[in-house]
Amino acid sequence: MSASVLDHLTLVHRLLWNRRRDIAGVQLLVESLPAAQGLDARHLLAVLNELWPARAPQLLLSVRHPALLLDLLQHGRPDGPWLLLPPEALSDAVLRPRAQQAQARGLPLLWPDAPGLAAPNAGRPGRYRLDNAETLPPGQLLLTPASRAQACTALDQRGAWAVAGWPTDEMLNELPAPARLPDRTAISRVVRAIEQDASLDRIEALLCAEPVLSYRFLLHVNTTAPQQRGQIDTLYQGLQVWGLRHVQAWLLDQLAQAGSEVDLQPVRLGMVLRARLIEQLLDPGDEEDLRREVYLCGLYSQLHRLLGEPLAQLLPRLPLSQRILQALLEDSGPYHPALQLARALEATDTRATRLLGESYGYAPQDVNRALLRALAALTG
Repeated sequence: MSASVLDHLTLVHRLLWNRRRDIAGVQLLVESLPAAQGLDARHLLAVLNELWPARAPQLLLSVRHPALLLDLLQHGRPDGPWLLLPPEALSDAVLRPRAQQAQARGLPLLWPDAPGLAAPNAGRPGRYRLDNAETLPPGQLLLTPASRAQACTALDQRGAWAVAGWPTDEMLNELPAPARLPDRTAISRVVRAIEQDASLDRIEALLCAEPVLSYRFLLHVNTTAPQQRGQIDTLYQGLQVWGLRHVQAWLLDQLAQAGSEVDLQPVRLGMVLRARLIEQLLDPGDEEDLRREVYLCGLYSQLHRLLGEPLAQLLPRLPLSQRILQALLEDSGPYHPALQLARALEATDTRATRLLGESYGYAPQDVNRALLRALAALTG
């Protein structure tokens, strides 16, 4: 099976959030490179089948290449990715009948909202809307909500299936300091894992899923662990040195001052995704200590936005590597290109992403595979 199709595409993404502010799916925006010709939908579907396991979130494809979209309508399967049709699908003399034929075969399609369309199928939306959450019919998908109020209205009042994208900037700008405490649910998950004798790898993964909690843990363990052990620069090392009994007691103390702002969950998970994406882009291989270092670089790159202090004040409190400090404080060093590329991939600008990747020497296929692997590791 050839994977060369990824060399001719630029992929960017939006995460889809449900009413619980958990991940409902991933919208993958598929743009062809300027010189791309003869793109084969069967090859793309085969690559996605290889890199997107059954446990991954539901995948939605937004395809901007007309011929590739028609090919996907012909070769897509009911158990494969859903296709989000462009607005012109309602009137295009070629696209609309092809889409109707594909839908009749069972291919899951999302149509732009318009009067007279069939109601959504059970368990998934059949339509999407770009704006106006106030009149959104239940069960639809709202793309790129303009504000937190619009996202919350769609999910909590209008019964939307999900919203694609999250107003992160508004969230972080308007929240008071008490709302930026470690998440109570995340703390409870770590405590429960310790009680259930989970592996250190599992406990570390749960700690890493909450940026503020992981920062506080690393800060605390470096002030309480025996000094003869030296500096502790990873969460895994902190768990080993401090011992799970002390870790559990500390976590229980944190519960008393934990937060429960549900609308911050997409913000935290977005930070975790950036960390995983940088890990994939840099590909540390079997070097576990290096992998953990790379992950922390991505995880802490937005820490100032949650804690309300500059990174130049937050990061020197921890014994982080010079490579992390270079990337996050000086915009330099070996991790800087991957960090910049991860930021571009979050902005959904395919042209800017492609040009930035080329400037850093990344092949399109390598960037696309890194993105797909990072997204597929999320919990659906």
